[in-house]
This record gives sequence, C-alpha cells and structure tokens, in this order.
Amino acid sequence: MRQIWPEVLFVGGLYGVLMMLFALLRGVLLWRNSTLIAQVPFKLLLQSFWVGARFDLAISSYLLIPLLLLLILLPRYRRLLLSGFTVIVGLLLFMGVAEIEFYREFESRFNNLVFEYLGHPKIVAGMIWDGYPVLRYTLLWIVLAAVLAGSIVFFYRIFLRPQRPVASSRQSMLRIMGTVVALTLMIFFSRGGFGSSPLRWGDAFFCEVPFANHLALNGFFTLGRSVWDKIYSKHKGWVKAMPPDKALQMTRGMLSLPGDQPLASNDYPLLRRQQTASGTSPTVTRQNQRAPNVVVILMESFSARFVGTLGAEQKLTPEFDRLADKGVLYKRAFSNGTHTHQGVYASLTSFPNLPGYEYLMKMMEANQEFSGLPSILDRHGYQTLFLYNGLFSWDNKEGFFRQHGIDRFIGTEDYRDPTFVDPVWGVSDYDVYHRANAEFSAMAKQGPFLGVILTLSNHAPFNLPEPLPFPRIETGNDMDARFNGMRYADWSLGEFFRMASKEPYFDNTLFVITGDHGFASPPMITPMQLSRFHVPLLFYAPGLIGENGQKRETVASQVDITPSILGLLGLKDPQQCWGRNLFALDAADEGFAVIKPSGGEDEVALIEGDRVLIKSPKGKPRLYRYAFGPPPNSSENLYGKQKTLARAMEKSLLAYVQTGILTLRARHLGLPPGP
Repeated sequence: MRQIWPEVLFVGGLYGVLMMLFALLRGVLLWRNSTLIAQVPFKLLLQSFWVGARFDLAISSYLLIPLLLLLILLPRYRRLLLSGFTVIVGLLLFMGVAEIEFYREFESRFNNLVFEYLGHPKIVAGMIWDGYPVLRYTLLWIVLAAVLAGSIVFFYRIFLRPQRPVASSRQSMLRIMGTVVALTLMIFFSRGGFGSSPLRWGDAFFCEVPFANHLALNGFFTLGRSVWDKIYSKHKGWVKAMPPDKALQMTRGMLSLPGDQPLASNDYPLLRRQQTASGTSPTVTRQNQRAPNVVVILMESFSARFVGTLGAEQKLTPEFDRLADKGVLYKRAFSNGTHTHQGVYASLTSFPNLPGYEYLMKMMEANQEFSGLPSILDRHGYQTLFLYNGLFSWDNKEGFFRQHGIDRFIGTEDYRDPTFVDPVWGVSDYDVYHRANAEFSAMAKQGPFLGVILTLSNHAPFNLPEPLPFPRIETGNDMDARFNGMRYADWSLGEFFRMASKEPYFDNTLFVITGDHGFASPPMITPMQLSRFHVPLLFYAPGLIGENGQKRETVASQVDITPSILGLLGLKDPQQCWGRNLFALDAADEGFAVIKPSGGEDEVALIEGDRVLIKSPKGKPRLYRYAFGPPPNSSENLYGKQKTLARAMEKSLLAYVQTGILTLRARHLGLPPGP
C-alpha cells in the first residue's frame, strides 16, 4: 500500500495531525473562557468536540484536497509544495491562537470583524501588545507550528521519499482507483458528511447553551463563511419574507404613534410628522427663548450590567448614578449592534443595524441622505461638532458624518497638551471632555449647537493615566482592567458635568448619555447574550426638564434617540426615523428594539417588553423571556408553548428588517427638500 498509494497515505496522516491541532485550539479556547462553563454539563462540552470534528474535517479537506492533487500532478516539486503548505497552515495556526482572545472579547468565532480591525494594523498591533499575553501565545503557536512541521517531515520520509519501483498496469489502476476514492471521501468531508445539504454554521448549534455551540464551531469555517456571504449573499431570506407592500405596512404600524401625521410617498416610504409629547412627557422650558443645545455622549462599552443605579453590585459608576437620579433613565435600553460602528450611526441617523450592512458607514449604500439628527438640526441653524479620542478615519466616521450634517471634527491629533495619551487609541476621556466643555462654551455664544462625544478609554487594552484619580479596583480576577476602565470613564464623565454645570450653556442643554454597546459577561441572558446590547439611556437636562428623576421600564434602543430628542425640542419636522419618540408613547406601550450582533452573524432579534424573539433567515424562531435582575436570567425556548405570540413577533421582525434593507437599497432614507 505504501508504494501504491503514497500520496493518499501521506494526506491521511496529515488529516490526523490537523484534527489534533484543531482539537488542541478548541481545548485552549475552552480553558481561556472557563468562566462561561460553570453551569454547563460536562457531557455538552464533550459533544462540542464531537460536533466540532465535522467542522475540523471540512477545513482539513479544504486544505488537503488541493495538496493531494498537486502532489500527484507535480511530483518533482513536492518539497516546494510541502514548504508552501507548511507556511500556509502555520499562518492559520497563528490565527487560531489569536482567535482565543478574539472570542474572549466578542464572544464570537472569527467573522467579518477581523477584516475591519486588520484595516488599522498599527492601532490593532498596539492594542494586542499592550493588552494581551503576546509572548505566551507566541510560544503556544511555535509549539503547534513545530508539531505541524515535524509531522510533515515524518510522513514525507515514510511515504513520499522512498523510491518506488516501476508500477505495473495493475498497480497503476489501483493507484488511480484509490486516489478517486480518497478524493470522493475528502469532498464529502468538506461538505460535512453525506447529508443532502452542505455544512452550515447552524449545524454547530446542537443545544441551548451558546458557549457549547460556539465551541463546536471552527473559526476558519466561520471566517470563510463570512467572506463568502459578504461577496455572494443577496439576503434573499430577509428581503423575500413577505410581499414588500405588506412588510412596509407592518413597519409603518410599528413606528407610528397616536397623533403622528403620515406623509409617506413612493420616494419617502416612512415619512411622517411626529407627535412631540404625551401626558407623561417632561416639559421643556426654553432659556431666554433660545433653541436648546443638544449633547449626545456615546460611552465606549458602557454596559448596563455594571451600572450601579441599574442594580450592579460593583461601585463603578457613582457619577452616572448621580446624574440618573435627576434625569429620565431607560432601564431596558439596547444598542442596535455590538460594535461602535453600529452604535454611532444608529444613535445619530436613527437607522438600524441590518444583516449584511453591519459596516454601513463604509459601504456605498451610505452615500445617500439619512433622516438623522445632525441633518435635521443643521436645517435649523445648529452648529455641529463631533469629538472623539481616536482617529476619525476608523470606520469612515468623518467621511460618513461630514456628509450627514456634522461640520467640525476633533480627533486624536487635534488636542493641545493632553494630560494623557493612550499609545493605542489616543487621548484620555478626561481630555476629550475638557476640550468639549471649552468648545461648547464658545459655540453657545454663537447660537444653538449639537455636540457629539464618543469616548474610548473603556476599551482594551485599558491604558489609563497613573496614578488613577480613584482607588484602583483590585479584585484579583481578570475583569479588573475592564472595571478600572469603566470606573475611569465614569469619573471623566463626572468631571465633565462638574465643568459644564459652571458654564452658561449648561441650563439650556439637553444631554443624552448612552453606551455604544455593552460587553459579554456571565451569566448568559438568552442565546443572543443580551449583556452585549444592554446599555443605559439617560436624558438629562436640569435647566430644561427639571430634576425629578424617573426610571422607566419601556424597551428602547439607539434608533429611538433621534426622534426622542426632536420630540423634546418640540421640532415637528418631517422625518423617516426607524425608532420612535419615547416620550410620546402611551403608558401601556412596552416599546420594542431590533438588535443584531456585528461581524456577519445571520441572527436578528426583536425585543418587546420582557420577551426576545431570535430569528435567522432559514432557522426556526426561538422565543425567550429575560430579566436583568439582579440576578440576570432568561427562560428556556418558549416557542412551542407560546406559538401565537412568537409568530406575531416573527412577522413584525421580518417586516422591519425587510423594509429596512429594501429602503436602504432603493436610496429612500432621506428627507424632502426644504427647511
């Protein structure tokens, strides 16, 4: 056999090596995320490895099918081919090691987010070097690469190097037959088996425990699938869920409020003039008859899970808690995505994060008018300014928002004598707020303004000024860096309001504070992991709406921010917002939010009250109930027990997503001309 099928036996040996290496990477991923398996039965974890073997076999086949063919067709170049194969697989192993921390940060296997970060190599390299155990992982990679290279040399000496005698016609026939059989099997392995449908990422979801499902996946499979979907997907599952007219009608019903004046047409399908207030809305009292200023603060990774006024045990947010006692706080507010990119455009343009458009600001579809807050306030003569710690080239922020109503940008290179500069991201949150206060004071003398602040200090690798302006948090676990980052972000926020409260503009300004997104933390709240989306949303304006603090249970999301601000300002401009004025809802309205993870994942969820419906294009919907506690918790899948409710929510979700994608593609998101 060694003489008849040497290439087949050689490749068979490499199958075993690759399967072992992938299993080792899966094991390290399991160990690094051990906090997620406290309540997971050991049997499920074993099953993750068993299910994962299908994905590992598929990736191994993608690598070994070309190698087998080349070894047979180009026998004179075997050493060169094997050298190239060693380099390619070695690089893949390096990526596999890197995925261990990628998952820990995003609770997702490799996806499109990889390419977004690779677009900024200098920043990402600095973040990795400062924030992660690079040397330890490099040593792990060297060991894995050495095992790979040693195995290739070993199998080469056994199967390929010995000189074969001239084969008889019978041996040649057997060799051809063996190769055909081997290739047939490898093709089936690449499809995930002998089923009628090829392997899909959903085949890894064998249980109700998200981490066990994620563990079963192979990161190279998910990354390749993301690339394929990005190139070839036409989102047919979303845009053909129902007749477009029906989807549009349902979406209008979801967004319209009593008293709204519909103005829709073919060119402006969601155009309406919204009601500005309800009986429960705070009354805005203008100062000196001047139009109120607006400041929107988007805080990096400001997870509601760790906000004191929302029930957190850790004392990380005393400054925000103090503000919340005198404002209107939405306890069940959600980011529309899990990446800053989505949080920024959802909050300022009131357009949701949709499948296939997670990085909308960088796509050509964004080159159209939006019914956003900067655009509308610009029509009313507002000055507009965006302040940020980092580079505005990241995610095309400046390019996008300069087109959509923001006039001035202050980024990392525009700060004079900052107190601290993070070598990865830029100046500290305190420096951003200090500059913002000075700019707002000057702008207020010229007229009303819209100021947008996006912070960054609460981001890995959590480089903070030393000494810290508060006692360092040291609990002894690996969350300490994040806890100190969040505490510093909160301290900086408090410093800003201490400065701002002494300025004339303060009493005539509406401040809106929220997180760009949350971050994953145990326990798992539904398979969508709602802690990644749960953010505080605070409307704070002592001089305009008073200091009678309110905490509301209404479900809200970032797309509700723009219409709510317009409502509080009393502006009745026609708009096509994809959210609603939270202050004009009936008391019985539970609110809703449509959320989607970033990175190309297919699943989208609709939240209504304490219910979450999760849907993928071809998968069965799943319904859960959730509570943020304390302690946070969620139910089992209730779809079978509450089908009527689940089906109604599913129709609403499909209609909203379909209408959003079709309206975006048709370039019908803007506003009619005129003031």
